[in-house]
Amino acid sequence: MYFKFNGFDYTVESCSVSFDLSASNQKLKMFLSVSARTESDRVPPELQYVKLYHNSGIETGAKTLRSLNGKRFEWKKACNWCGGTLYVLEHEDVTSGVIEILDINTDSIKIRWTGYGNVFWNDAYDKNVPFEAEIETALPELPKYKVLNGMKATKFKIDKETELEFLNFDDLLHECERCVAMWRNDDLDAWNKFDAVLKMILRHNGQEYKGKAIYKGRAIECETVFPDDCPVKIKIPKTAIDTSNGKYLFYVLCESQQMK
Repeated sequence: MYFKFNGFDYTVESCSVSFDLSASNQKLKMFLSVSARTESDRVPPELQYVKLYHNSGIETGAKTLRSLNGKRFEWKKACNWCGGTLYVLEHEDVTSGVIEILDINTDSIKIRWTGYGNVFWNDAYDKNVPFEAEIETALPELPKYKVLNGMKATKFKIDKETELEFLNFDDLLHECERCVAMWRNDDLDAWNKFDAVLKMILRHNGQEYKGKAIYKGRAIECETVFPDDCPVKIKIPKTAIDTSNGKYLFYVLCESQQMK
């Protein structure tokens, strides 16, 4: 691994790669972070620590890790959703760059990130300062999700130790009927008035954790809330409704986490 910043070599102190699923198309979003430091007396002390990260997530268009191998992502201007951030003195834009997936095997992922970022320090460290980083880290687990159809059942097995139950699914159906009626009465904004709370129970290893999915203004998106001590992270990034065909689909992301 290495990190070069404005022509100087830095030592990579930490790096991470993780994935989530896009709520819009259920394809992988990639999140990157790398921190590096130098003790070179040719670099001012204020500039000896650098962090490069992408918190918004890169829309990869891939559904599997295998299909990511060899992919290349490029952008030519700063933007919140694609460009990433460079931190030296402050959090500033990565103004252009290329991210390449060099290798993926059963244990690790190797990525090269090259580009330019703003620093605004002096003439040598102003706009579009060049950087190049190559990192290799353990291959993260993909988020695990299931598509659950509330029209067929309201109790679901997530895995051998985990079960999820919808307690008041009928309330969502009634809210659907209300929005359909408004739509038929020429209220074109009807589905943006969807207002309901789906109560849930997560059962894991004999323990119960009460949660809820809060739909406020969008019928296809919700905020998922469970207690902090729940050992399984549950998120519903997308809901698809087609009651005329007997489908009310919940795309449920499930991620095990260590109890704190």
